[in-house]
Amino acid sequence: MSQESNNKPDANAAPPAKKNIPALQRPRDEAMIERLFRRMFEGMGAMVDRSVGREPFSTNAESNLSTSALIKRMKRTIDEGVRYDSELGKVAPHLMRLKIEWGTHAEAPRDALAELEHELLAAAIDHINDNRLRTLAPVQIETVVDIFTTGIAVEPTFGEHEAELNSRAAQAAVAREGKAAKSSTGGFRPPVKESPAQKTDVTVEARFTIDGDSRDKRLQFQPDGRRLNVGRALDNDFTLDHPSVSKVHAAIRMNADGTLILADTGSTNGTFINGRRIAYGEARTIEAGDVVSFGDAEVRFRKL
Repeated sequence: MSQESNNKPDANAAPPAKKNIPALQRPRDEAMIERLFRRMFEGMGAMVDRSVGREPFSTNAESNLSTSALIKRMKRTIDEGVRYDSELGKVAPHLMRLKIEWGTHAEAPRDALAELEHELLAAAIDHINDNRLRTLAPVQIETVVDIFTTGIAVEPTFGEHEAELNSRAAQAAVAREGKAAKSSTGGFRPPVKESPAQKTDVTVEARFTIDGDSRDKRLQFQPDGRRLNVGRALDNDFTLDHPSVSKVHAAIRMNADGTLILADTGSTNGTFINGRRIAYGEARTIEAGDVVSFGDAEVRFRKL
């Protein structure tokens, strides 16, 4: 009897405490991804809308329209980049370079970027096929994080085939001039090869001061050309030999209208304009008279 009574539950005993089961994380994770996805597309929409002179969209449904505007702009730049080849006919760029600013790329989930890449690739292939254009290689998307890009942009290019296409165009131009010279004189004269148009270099003087010692260095920029690297390593375009300067400290480029743009490339001691630090992954313009600091090295830039 005593054994049976011991096995019976006590009616006056307190109910067992419930285990504290954590809430499922999946709904919150999905909400976070959706929020980042929406923010990314809103950022795209704002950039595109500014470029076409419209107010940025604000709602999620309308931000999808911004994606359509991005695709429309990509198609327009594909058309602008079409080259004529004597053998192939109209040749379109095949490499769609998806350039995303660092902050947008860091916040966007990978699946959202993958979906965007898929939509852009499908739109590019359809546009090229619908317009009966040729390409030198299969159409593809290449996503790059670009510190000099604001928001997001698509840049159609010929990639590694650019030099080949330029060479074919130059040879065709020489052949055409040779035929024209022969027909106009009734005989033959050696064709004169036209020199391709060259972008005018812009010389910028950089006066830098390190530990009280000031020196000058001249830098050559091409408007909308390649960036110049700044850092302590000797293989940089602009070398600043000081322990406070990182090996590859920052990058400078000149945009199409001749404005210098500066970006920090992940330095240890920071890059500053007039004492204000530039966040990693962001780009800032350099105005006349600005004092730029790379670590403890101060530099003033002046166009000549």
